[in-house]
Amino acid sequence: MTIPSENPLTPREHQVMNLVAYGKTDEQIAQQLELSPRTIATYVHTACQKLKARNRTIAAVQYLLHYGLPEREHDSPLPSEPLTQQEQRVIILTIQGQTDKEIAEQLGLSQATVGQHLVTIRRKLNVPNRVAAAVEYYRRLGASSSSQEPNDHDDT
Repeated sequence: MTIPSENPLTPREHQVMNLVAYGKTDEQIAQQLELSPRTIATYVHTACQKLKARNRTIAAVQYLLHYGLPEREHDSPLPSEPLTQQEQRVIILTIQGQTDKEIAEQLGLSQATVGQHLVTIRRKLNVPNRVAAAVEYYRRLGASSSSQEPNDHDDT
């Protein structure tokens, strides 16, 4: 995916997307940047459109791909417990922006099982939420493999 140069992210959108990629909620970002959560939601929505991503998870991974991210403040080594094959399947589908329901249907699992896999993945990657898990997993893979690039067929 190529980001159109005529429609680049603004400095504030970069600031917001960096925080989204680290797993911050709109409320946390709003507090940090002294803006309203609604304003943050607007910035995220606009960044999703510019990144041609249908949701914030895909946008965060696309942001990592095209702009990179500095190392995490408390960067941890690769997890001592590697992700299982099923957890890897779940996180790859998460990176592609799939919902728990979509992942469950595709893998023949219950939504509760998918949710439990995501809890375990977040613990293993030491991140607060699914967006940060997707970004962190992708970052650890090296973010250079086009075979793992998110599928962003739908816009926001």
